[in-house]
Parts: sequence; structure tokens; C-alpha cells
Amino acid sequence: MKFCAIVVLFIVLAINGCDCKIVQFIFGDSLSDVGNNKNLPRSLATANLPFYGIDFGNGLPNGRFTNGRTVSDIIGDKIGLPRPVAFLDPTMNEDVILENGVNYASGGGGILNETGGYFIQRFSLWKQIELFQGTQDVVVAKIGKKEADKFFQDARYVVALGSNDFINNYLMPVYSDSWKYNDQTFVDYLMETLESQLKMLHSLGARKLMVFGLGPMGCIPLQRALSLDGNCQNKASNLAKKFNKAATTMLLDLEAKLPNASYRFGEAYDLVNDIITNPKKYGTNKTLLKSNEAFINEISFRKIIDHSFSTQIYFFVMKKV
Repeated sequence: MKFCAIVVLFIVLAINGCDCKIVQFIFGDSLSDVGNNKNLPRSLATANLPFYGIDFGNGLPNGRFTNGRTVSDIIGDKIGLPRPVAFLDPTMNEDVILENGVNYASGGGGILNETGGYFIQRFSLWKQIELFQGTQDVVVAKIGKKEADKFFQDARYVVALGSNDFINNYLMPVYSDSWKYNDQTFVDYLMETLESQLKMLHSLGARKLMVFGLGPMGCIPLQRALSLDGNCQNKASNLAKKFNKAATTMLLDLEAKLPNASYRFGEAYDLVNDIITNPKKYGTNKTLLKSNEAFINEISFRKIIDHSFSTQIYFFVMKKV
């Protein structure tokens, strides 16, 4: 009798397949990290100090580099998809992957492997993609290749990196990239690398993907602290503009070349700049903004989702091809 029940269950699963959810896979840096670096024992890029997490959950540091929600939290909450669990979360297993997706983001990580080297441990985008390949192997073993292929092609993907490649690489003389490249050739180097990474993700099933652009990097607290007058540094912000322009063109070209690709670029620069320039519109002031990058992130990404390209995001998330 027990044998018959197992056979019947196997036949039902074979007919119906996996009734899998649509989930997200997040690749990013500290703007999206929900606890990976917290579980890297030698990482110097951790969010374990007071006030991290103060407006989230129990108010204690939780691995997020913010007082509240990360970019990925905001996106998931707004569009009704589950929040992906950190890859290094102790609860991670096949069922968690199928139910929630995975967040590979790592504070200090960049598009380039060499970025953020002085943090000792962090996941670059190449490493995050390697971890994603391991995730695929686990899911294939769980539900079979045919259903796994469908699961990964139906999923939504977010790539949000790039600022560390400037702030914790190119703009710091301790890194060789700072003297091997000029502004334009370094942006070209980033685009060549990012294009290869997006092609790799496409080969692994990523069809619906959003790449977030960079905000005015010269206005983050670290860059202001390095300036003589405490104001924004134009060089870093101009590099962000160059990156965004190049990434927009590259994504359009890739979408046209790769089969069934639906790619979107999330323009963040103007929205974040508006918050910095007109803080009273958002219920704060310039003094608070100078020390509250998390507030800027929260407000700006809410605005991106609510206004700037909400139609594109809902197409990206909800439309089945």
C-alpha cells in the first residue's frame, strides 16, 4: 500500500510539475545586502553597529546597511513578490529558494573582482553569479531540469552594483585601476565586464531583468567628508552620469540581441539629486541628508517605483511572455 501511494504521488508530480512561484534573484552591493556580509566572518564591510536596523523588525542590526528597508525590500514589497532571503542565511535550502528566491548582494562588492579588496571578504558580481549557478544545481536536483528551467526563466532579476567600482576602486589611489585607466576607459571597462555578466545570466535563464543606475555618488557622506567644504564632489557624480548613459545604451543593445530578453534600466540619478537639492519636499533638511544616506535610498527608490517608470516595473514583474 505504501509503495502504491508513492507511485501515485510520483505520477501526479510528473503530470502537474512544480507549481512554482515567481520569485526574485537579487545581485548587488550594500544597497541590497540583507545579511550576506553579516555571515562572512572576515569581512570588514558589515552593518553591525547601533542604528543599523533601528526602523526595521526588532530595531537591532540585521545585516542591512540602512536604518530600515533596502532597495530590494522596497521593490519586493511594492510589487507583491516575496523578499529574497540572503544566500548565506542559515535557513537557506531548496524550499526557501522556491518560495522566496535568493539575494546574493554583498556590501562592498562591485562589477569588478578587484573592487573593495580592502574589505577582505565580499562577493563581487562574478562571485554572485557563480553562487547563482550553485543555486540552480540545487533546484534542478529538487524538481528536475525541465521545471527548473521554467522556474528560472519566469523569475525576476535585479542587478544593482557599480558605485563601489568607483568609490572603492577607481577613485582610490591604492588600487591599480586608478592609474591604469582614465574616466572614459574605466567606464568602458565596466561596461564590457557588465555586458559579459548579463550575457552569462541570460544563458542561465534570466529573461526579465532590471539594472539600476547610480545616484549622485559625490553626495554620499563618505565623499562629502573627503571634500574640503563638506559639499558634494562633482567628479564622482559626473562618473555616475557617464556610467548611467553607457549602461542604458548597452542594455538596449543587449535586449535587441538576446532572445526573449526583457531588460529595463532604473534611472536613479535625477530622483536622488532632487531629494538632495529640495529636501523640504521630502520632510527633511540638508543637515539630516548629509548624514542620512539610508533616508535618501528609501525615499528615492519609493519614488522610482511609484512614479518615474512604474509602468516599466509592473511590466517587468507581472507580465508573462
